[in-house]
Amino acid sequence: MQKKSIRAARHPKAKAAPARGVALTPKKGPTPLAPEATYLSCSPSLFTYSDSNEYALSHEIIAQDRAVEAINMGLGIRKPGYNIYVAGIQGTGKTSVIRSFLETWSSHSPLPLDWIYVYDFNDSEVPKAISLKAGEGRKLKKLMEGLVKNLKEIIPSALQSEDYENAVNAYLSASNERKSKQYAELEKLAKSMDFIIKSTRMGIETIPVVDGRPLSEKEYGKLGDPLRNSIEDRRAQLEPEVLDFARKVRAIEQETTQYVESIRNDLGQNIVGREVEPILAVYGDNEAIKTYLNEVREHILENLLDFVEEEPNSRESREELFYGPDNRDKFRKYKINVFVDNTNLNQAPVIIESNPTYYNLFGRIEKNVEHGMYLTDFTMIKPGAIHRANGGYLVLNAMDVFKTQGIWDTLKRVLKNRLGFIEDMGEQFSLLPTSGLRPTPIPLDIKVIMIGNDEVYRLLFDADEDFHKIFKIKSDFDYRMPRSKETMNAYASFVATRVKVENLMAFDRDGVAAIVEYGSRLVEDQRFLSTQFSEIKDLTIEADFLARKEQSTVVSRNHVEKALDLKFQRVNLIEEHMLSMVKFKDVLLTITGEKVGQVNGLSVYDIGDYSFGKVSRLTCTIAMTNEGIFNIERSSKLSGKIHDKGVHILSAFLNAVLAHEKGLGVTASICFEQSYGLIDGDSATVTELVCILSALSQIPVRQNVAMTGSLNQFGEVQPVGGINEKIEGFWRSTQLLDPNQSVIVLIPKQNAYNLMIHRSLRQAIQNGQLNLVPISDINEAFQMATGKPLGFLGVSEHHFPKGSALQIIETQLKKLHPKRKPHR
Repeated sequence: MQKKSIRAARHPKAKAAPARGVALTPKKGPTPLAPEATYLSCSPSLFTYSDSNEYALSHEIIAQDRAVEAINMGLGIRKPGYNIYVAGIQGTGKTSVIRSFLETWSSHSPLPLDWIYVYDFNDSEVPKAISLKAGEGRKLKKLMEGLVKNLKEIIPSALQSEDYENAVNAYLSASNERKSKQYAELEKLAKSMDFIIKSTRMGIETIPVVDGRPLSEKEYGKLGDPLRNSIEDRRAQLEPEVLDFARKVRAIEQETTQYVESIRNDLGQNIVGREVEPILAVYGDNEAIKTYLNEVREHILENLLDFVEEEPNSRESREELFYGPDNRDKFRKYKINVFVDNTNLNQAPVIIESNPTYYNLFGRIEKNVEHGMYLTDFTMIKPGAIHRANGGYLVLNAMDVFKTQGIWDTLKRVLKNRLGFIEDMGEQFSLLPTSGLRPTPIPLDIKVIMIGNDEVYRLLFDADEDFHKIFKIKSDFDYRMPRSKETMNAYASFVATRVKVENLMAFDRDGVAAIVEYGSRLVEDQRFLSTQFSEIKDLTIEADFLARKEQSTVVSRNHVEKALDLKFQRVNLIEEHMLSMVKFKDVLLTITGEKVGQVNGLSVYDIGDYSFGKVSRLTCTIAMTNEGIFNIERSSKLSGKIHDKGVHILSAFLNAVLAHEKGLGVTASICFEQSYGLIDGDSATVTELVCILSALSQIPVRQNVAMTGSLNQFGEVQPVGGINEKIEGFWRSTQLLDPNQSVIVLIPKQNAYNLMIHRSLRQAIQNGQLNLVPISDINEAFQMATGKPLGFLGVSEHHFPKGSALQIIETQLKKLHPKRKPHR
């Protein structure tokens, strides 16, 4: 098991094989690494500041030139699709860098426009979106509120004025006189024809008169036919006169109404025009506002009586309180919904949306529940982050975007169309269509910066054809940087900056040196430092806490190292449980003597926030069957794909070396003893091959030796990950079993630069109790593990030197299978 994140990929050339027939002369085995090679210390003298508080503060972006250049290009190109995807592992300062860049870029960007929504008097379901200069939206809202307030005072007062009432009453009196005259003439005519007329709600009723007395319906029904026919004949003659009277009265009433309305309109024209003109003068250069104000003026004139207060207890008033938003507030149509208000901005907006839910991101249309009904209007349209960031920058976290269904698809549509749609998700997913508001979308000029990791980027790039069209710039943050005098001083400046920003105690030179060393430990490479500055920041805070607890005047190395120990102690409970199993011998582990077909392998457990090494006993048994290498883990479905690949490589190697012309004719069963979880990775291939060769040759393996390494088909050892954890895990296990036993760990020679082992092991290396031996091929691994030469000369060379393990194996195979052809 190994970490993939720091896995190297080196393939050194195979060494030339000696001439045929030459006996193998065992060369001197590889020598253990010197103590100073296992841990690259940082010299405090490299730093440019002293132990006093004379720190050089720095807010520069450290060793991310590639990412910075990409960000600058993405922010500089104001074209569609040039949004930025910022990739990199967590803690490399992506968000801080983006925030810093955007503060600079936004200060040099033009101030964005305000956006308002207003009532559309032609289509009430489609509110209009209008843009204004920054700060003008709030001013217009106040002006419109003042307009309505003034009209509610002025119009009733004007309509109740003496001049207006006199003019109306005079005309009404004249009209009434004309109607009375017409009525008197009709009444006179009816009387001459023995009828009287009566005005009812249904119209003019003609009642016959007999013997000077009007008849009731009952009396009329008792009349004889001759008399009724006479009455109906006279009524037929009178009816056209009645209809003519009705037409004349209606004409008089219409004329009166028109006259009264004309007087009222003239009055309204003067009042409304006087109140609206000042607003038009302010916004006359904005055609959309000019059109809107003219529509407002016409609508007010058409509904001038709305501004006259009605009796609150009237039936009409009660109905208006119940039905619809327009009736609830007759003046709501004249309100201004300041959708995006940039009054308080002095630069382009920078919105970092930490909770990008659908409505937080794309806006919403709010609703009120009244009398069991959902009521809404254009004043309840609320903006989302894309609207507030319009004209500026919007920062999103990729993982947050994909947590809620529908956000990614809507974001793509918004960025492709460059329009800020506002939709109700409830209406989208409703089975039945419903009517509602459809606000006019706002044109967008926005730069979106999405922060995520490489896995999400590759997934989107491969699975979504629109992704690369709308995120054309990738800014890749590296998790490491070269370790040099400049970068170590950058670390020192970072520590100094955190001291000031976090109000920490001063760090002395040794304290900073310990932090630099931890930076190399994070990336497991002496040649590099980590750029996960969030980890470094946390370490400075925790070390400061310990220094204050000890009442120290400065933070020194021992505080930093103790903070690291406590950090690991908080998360290493599982490791402690596993070590206790070794201590009580629940896990079988041998570190003394020699065993055939048994080797101590090293693996790494990664549990998310902590990784630790574990010793695994590998065993191999031989049987007289033809299955070749039998992987018990794979048969138990406990083997990952990479581990399976490693076993196949071993099979290919053995077949190339020992079964060039005929199969091995034996089965080598390999197993990780007392392993009950999934095993993956190829870092155990060297261990497995040594174990198989030991079982085939019956040459015992030293049990005080543990090893790790990946192997290729040519027998070359390749680097692996988690090398420090593996060594430390083996050492802790051996200390529980026999503290006085000296042990050896075989590691790939390429991993020498990855060594940044814990200080508790350095003294053991100094005393020779722990030896780290670099190996480059399977010959060195086998000889160090057994003390015997392997005799491998190359996969194309089938002669095995006398006395070598391969020559012994070949002899054994010939005894087991007499017909087997010997190697030439």
